[in-house]
Amino acid sequence: MLIGRDEELGILAATVAHARAGRSRVAVVSGAPGSGKSALLDAASETLAPEATVLRAAGHVAESDLPYAGLHQLLAPYESTLAAHPDPRAHALAGAVAFSLGDPTDRLPVASSLVWFLSELATAGLVAVAVDDVQWLDASTRQALVFAARRLDADPVVFWFVTRAPVSEELRGIGTTTVLMPLSREESRELLRLRHPGMSAVVAERIAVEAGGLPLALAEAPLDLRDEQRRGREPLPARLRIGPSLESLYAPRIEALSQSSRFAVLLVALDDLDGATTNRALSAAGLTSVDLDPAERLGLVTPRDGSWVPVHPTLGAAVKAAATVGDLERAHSILATCFRDDPVRHAAHLRHVGQVGDASIVAALVAAAEQATRQGAPAEAALAWESAAAHEPSAAERSRLVALAAQAYMQARAAGPATRLLRTLVASAPHELDRARWATLLVMAALWSQDEPPVESDHFARLGLDLVRRGGEPAAVGLDLVISLVSHGMAWGDVARATAYADPLRTLVPEEQFPVEQRALLDVLDLMTGAEGAGEFLRGDWLGSVDGARSDPTLALGFAGLGLAHLGDLDGCVEVARRCEELARVTGGQSAARLSTNAITMIVWERRGEWSRAVLELSAAGQAARDHDFTGPYAHILLRHAYIRACQGLADECQALLARGAEVTERQSPALAHSEACVRGMLLLSTADFSAAATVLEQAAALERATGGENLAYTSRFVNQFEAYWHCGREGELLGELDEYERRATRDQHGLSLAWAARCRALLAGPADVDAGFEEAVRLHDEATYGFERARAQLSWGLRLRRLRRKADARVQLDAALAEFVRLGADAWEARARSELAACGSRRANVVDAASPLAALTPREFEVAREVVAGMSNADAAERLVISQRTVEYHLASVFRKLGIRERTALSTFFD
Repeated sequence: MLIGRDEELGILAATVAHARAGRSRVAVVSGAPGSGKSALLDAASETLAPEATVLRAAGHVAESDLPYAGLHQLLAPYESTLAAHPDPRAHALAGAVAFSLGDPTDRLPVASSLVWFLSELATAGLVAVAVDDVQWLDASTRQALVFAARRLDADPVVFWFVTRAPVSEELRGIGTTTVLMPLSREESRELLRLRHPGMSAVVAERIAVEAGGLPLALAEAPLDLRDEQRRGREPLPARLRIGPSLESLYAPRIEALSQSSRFAVLLVALDDLDGATTNRALSAAGLTSVDLDPAERLGLVTPRDGSWVPVHPTLGAAVKAAATVGDLERAHSILATCFRDDPVRHAAHLRHVGQVGDASIVAALVAAAEQATRQGAPAEAALAWESAAAHEPSAAERSRLVALAAQAYMQARAAGPATRLLRTLVASAPHELDRARWATLLVMAALWSQDEPPVESDHFARLGLDLVRRGGEPAAVGLDLVISLVSHGMAWGDVARATAYADPLRTLVPEEQFPVEQRALLDVLDLMTGAEGAGEFLRGDWLGSVDGARSDPTLALGFAGLGLAHLGDLDGCVEVARRCEELARVTGGQSAARLSTNAITMIVWERRGEWSRAVLELSAAGQAARDHDFTGPYAHILLRHAYIRACQGLADECQALLARGAEVTERQSPALAHSEACVRGMLLLSTADFSAAATVLEQAAALERATGGENLAYTSRFVNQFEAYWHCGREGELLGELDEYERRATRDQHGLSLAWAARCRALLAGPADVDAGFEEAVRLHDEATYGFERARAQLSWGLRLRRLRRKADARVQLDAALAEFVRLGADAWEARARSELAACGSRRANVVDAASPLAALTPREFEVAREVVAGMSNADAAERLVISQRTVEYHLASVFRKLGIRERTALSTFFD
């Protein structure tokens, strides 16, 4: 019986009700150790039997490094089913959890196969996935479960994730999060009375105060008391054994055990053992299950499924703390023998046995790493490779193992450990070629994690240039290293540094000898610095020559898409996104490619004035950025999303996105600082706080000067600053900068910059030239296909005309601006347009909201609709999006209803 958890049980019951109605739900339960999370999960699971299929798993400290150990627990009842199933997805699952032998499996196929399997199970009725101690799950299982939870929408499946507080980043935002709060004083006393009917009320009050409402402490603290103390017949200890660490509660009971019982508890606490393995381990120690009886009576272990398990995972730490070094080694040795046929667990225990030779430990860890690699679990493989290296006496072999670990960490996109090992490899590399290769990976790890440039960057640049001078294979390695440094400088926002690395490289390598994707990257750099002839290569026919044979071109193509958007070639952006996805199927960089393509298409739809579509693309890009550990791009995606909200004048949403972006970055790069200043400046401009906008945009301008170039995603900075200055009567301060801006726009024939320059000139025009100036600005904005900026020009035109007392003419421009602002959902600009119309004597402005019908779709509905328009069947769309077919059908029906259509072919009209 649970005390004080009715509300939490109700929340879990609500998720079941939704799931029974065909809407998958996720509930995350978090709390401190001992807060009753496991008891809540047990109670909720019991309410489902027998009509529901309940899949149970629990994280364990000893298995946190074992790939798919948690998934093995979940799927164990279906071992024979999966092993014999003809579907390749069943084969992927069975291979990942070692039910059958198979080829190495990537994480995404395993996770997508889990989505399929849960959907299959759900055809027979409600499925509940109940996972305890998620914080100790192995990374592969945790990521697969979160992946499935995010993608099952219309199946009778409920996920219950129980974890220690605070909730990890992976679990945030995927469902309803319930935090178990401490029990009240009254509830604490009720629990104590329930567990110990004869307990004195005075004693119960004292324990309730000391336990602070923690259920496990309330349940276990009395176990350390004698019966006479519980009943109040003897004084209580001066200090009850209840503190921040629950492990301290176990110490007296562990000490009360005999040596044999203590060793038996140590065996079952060191690993999650089934019944047969428990008996083998006890037998090897000369013990039997009888030796665990005293531990059960003392509340240390409990029987479960023919085995014995600790009452709480923290018991393991307490038992180990009380054990001698000899007992620990003996226990690990016994368990290593028990798991001789399981390379990963065998190695996990063997490395704690001191008398085993290093060669044996290394061999076991290598076998574990290879097994993890075959199972598509690079993070666990990396841990095993690194552990093997720590035991390897040979320097050369140790370096090889560290290299394997570093590469596995990079594959797992684990920036911290990858960087740590790559620094070791760079420092110890025996040859310059190896040093350059490791340095390239080190720089790329920093880039994708939005980390500052390595302190050795200048040294790396010299090394790379020296190798380029040698020609042959060294030249290719050196070129990759220098280009990685250039890329990092561009992404970090230090354009001057990127240029300092690129310029000497260009003197050594003829332009035609650069791989085409690198030539595109360097052309984007030229656009950022305003170099003569910038953009010429990007405008050419180069995309078809990118083959990705040497390296993954995803990053370079992402920059190219940004450059083409800057140049106004939106059709070229679409082609870059398409090519990026094509190459991903060859290079294996699907996650990065998806991120780049979403980001590129977001820019396209933003520029075309389809902001609802752009936001959907941003949501998809944000999801892709969070699917791996290199979250550097995530902050940029959040900032771009914030910029659209700033343009709409939605202050709360914009500020929330800015705050989220600050949370995900440890150190703000110049690029992020500039982007944030541009976002804040646009928000202030939208809400007519012109003085504050001018101040913030001055900071952005100063960053551009300090870093040596423009941020191509925010080239509107100058025109926004000029408009803010104009409203403040300070436009004269920017006339020199306007002359230079206009000169560069004319030289480069950059359509949008020309339009912005014309708008600035129109703001300065005398009464006789106002119409001509703004007519030119509006025409250029039309050519640049940027409706929002054209509407801003028309708003300024109307404002100027009103001030000249030409109110009838002003209303024409203001009505046109208002219509576009309403269509875009730019509420703040709409309000300003209506205010100007009111000042012109227009008491009512009737504007039909012509926003795209796609704005009514959720991000998942949008993704499904997009795949259907591309010609995908429901089954193919489900496989591509890694969701169930029922989820596709559910969302497609919702799309049809929202768009008012009845057949698939009608969808294409909304995506033209």
